[in-house]
Amino acid sequence: MATYVVGDVQGCFKSLRALLNAIAFDSQSDHLIFAGDLIARGEDSLGVIDWVLSHQSAVSAVLGNHDLHFLAVAAGLRRPKTKDRTDALLTSSILDDCVAWYRQCPLAIDRPDEHALIVHAGVWPGFDRLKLLEALDLVHERLTSADWIAALDTMYGNSPAHWDQADSEDAKSRFLINACTRMRYVEPDLSLDFEHKEAPEYVAHPLRPWMDHPARLAIDRQVIFGHWATLNGRRRTQAVLALDTGCVWGGQLTAVRLDDRHLIEVPHVI
Repeated sequence: MATYVVGDVQGCFKSLRALLNAIAFDSQSDHLIFAGDLIARGEDSLGVIDWVLSHQSAVSAVLGNHDLHFLAVAAGLRRPKTKDRTDALLTSSILDDCVAWYRQCPLAIDRPDEHALIVHAGVWPGFDRLKLLEALDLVHERLTSADWIAALDTMYGNSPAHWDQADSEDAKSRFLINACTRMRYVEPDLSLDFEHKEAPEYVAHPLRPWMDHPARLAIDRQVIFGHWATLNGRRRTQAVLALDTGCVWGGQLTAVRLDDRHLIEVPHVI
């Protein structure tokens, strides 16, 4: 029996199947946690979701930015992005089941027994674990409520960039979604930066990767995250573990076994 966290699949179903074979995944005893962005840019988002829905008892996930945008598209709030390849899923017979499954997914999963906190992009440096999880209850309640479509429509936008500026439920929810699903860099005052996506060696101070900010509050878990393909897994310490290794861009699909932090990687499968 083992628990694995998987980096951004992004609709690369063939690569996911290769990874499942590599870890000899047993849905009767193992558990798979996706670190967000299961779908969007890869060749078979429908295949990924069909597999997930068929193995729900052995699968969980945190929401990523592409997952949330897909919910907005499915709800009629937005159009698919130019590079998204989700038409087959949007017109499939499993769309309603997909939406229902996504809506119950949280923005963070706490695994105290394995000393792990899983989130798509990261933990805003001004939050400790308890503050983060307490704050995220608001987003989960909104996405699982009868008014979830209206709540989802408020998530778009870059402000507020700092938690202290979030003066309403809509603003708090937007900040939390941005921090947990879009964040890479922060300003010296911990404000979120949405302009830069490059690897850290190409971004000048005073911007800092969220996990490197000197004022970052201590987290009593290893934060396991995806999202940052240009980082390519180059943050793996006792404090953080990066899993997005750019599978959809021709890189690798990476998983970590939580029991012993053993890493498993498979190349992108065409």
